[in-house]
This record gives sequence, C-alpha cells and structure tokens, in this order.
Amino acid sequence: MTSAERLCMVAARSEGLLVDFVIVFLARWGLKSLGLDYIYFRPVLAYVSPPLNLSDLAHPASAFLYGTMYFSSGLPELIFAGVWLVYAVLMLSLVGQTLGMRHAGLLLADAGGRRPALGRIVLRQLLVPVSSIAWLGYIFAGFTPSAEAFHDLISRTRVVYAPKREKKQASQTPA
Repeated sequence: MTSAERLCMVAARSEGLLVDFVIVFLARWGLKSLGLDYIYFRPVLAYVSPPLNLSDLAHPASAFLYGTMYFSSGLPELIFAGVWLVYAVLMLSLVGQTLGMRHAGLLLADAGGRRPALGRIVLRQLLVPVSSIAWLGYIFAGFTPSAEAFHDLISRTRVVYAPKREKKQASQTPA
C-alpha cells in the first residue's frame, strides 16, 4: 500500500467513524427521549481558571477540555458505550460492516480476507475505546502496511476497501 493509498484509507475510516458516531448518537438521543436523561458536560468555570493551577487537579479531565468543562462519568457514558458496542458487534457480525463503513466503502476482514469470527469482532470492539484515547491507536494506521489501527493489530482484523456493487437496470440489459 502506497502512502497515498494509506492516507485515503485513514480518511475513509475517519469518515465511516464519523457517520457511525452520528448514528449511535441519534440512537442514544432516542433513548434519552424515552426518559434516560443525563448531562455529558457540566460547566466548572467557578472551579477551573486558566492557566491551570494545582487546585485544578481536583478535576483532572478539565485540563484536557481547556479548563472550561469536565466529563461527568457514570451510567450515561456506560449506556452510550453499550449502545455503540451492540450496534458495532451486530452490524459487523451480520454484514461485515457498519453503516458508516458501508457509506465509506469499507469492509472488516480477517487475515484471510473473510468475515472475522464473532470473538474477534467482540475483542476488536472492546479495544476501540483504547485506540480512541487521543486517537493514539489510530496513529498505527499511518505506519502499518495495510493501515491497521491498534485494535485491528491486536484482534488480527483489517479494514479493506469494498467497492460498491452497482445494480443493473432492466433497460440496460442486452436483448
């Protein structure tokens, strides 16, 4: 894979991930409309003032969010992560791609080019949050031969291009 092809693969993976995030966010929003209300970010302007000082260590995530908000962890994030996990595992095990991957023309495969086993898919999806920490796991995609991210390397899977099949129209078939 050339550098240009690797860059295109990284861009396509990012596009697919963004589409999937929007889909899962909308699903989570649907759950919220059913009464599962939460707040992702809570302002802490009264507690954190740039530049950060020693007292800001009481809110360590504030340093990552520029001192204006901090991530409130707990049940809501677990629900969102659970929705993401179920969505990804179901889609990858049933059709080999999520809706975002389909939009970007990508497919998940094992080393032999076949659809991975369910265990590999679950392992891969459990490792995706580790790769997503500051996108560190995705840096591997820029340097590995087939543009694999950290979670792909560990689960021995890879994302490949899957050209979309065009449907033949009845009027275009030879008589």
